[in-house]
Amino acid sequence: MKHLKQEFDKLSFKEVIIYVLAVVTMTAGLTLLFIGLFIPPEGEIHSSVITAFGILCTFVASLLGISIHYANELDKFKANVQERLNEIAK
Repeated sequence: MKHLKQEFDKLSFKEVIIYVLAVVTMTAGLTLLFIGLFIPPEGEIHSSVITAFGILCTFVASLLGISIHYANELDKFKANVQERLNEIAK
């Protein structure tokens, strides 16, 4: 558990916001699904609810996957450029 806290402390403010937004959005999607079970007709989830849940899942996946992947790629690119500039300056 201590390791998780250390990793969480390393996150930037933007990454924390992304993770919080992803968790809130996924919770809203799951809540939407469960509420869909209790609204008439009970026990049947309308196709629009399932479509909305699918859209929310896609949004969460894009928040977690795409933004963090490209942020890491950008950091690698910046480090690579900085290395080359340092080599040229020597």
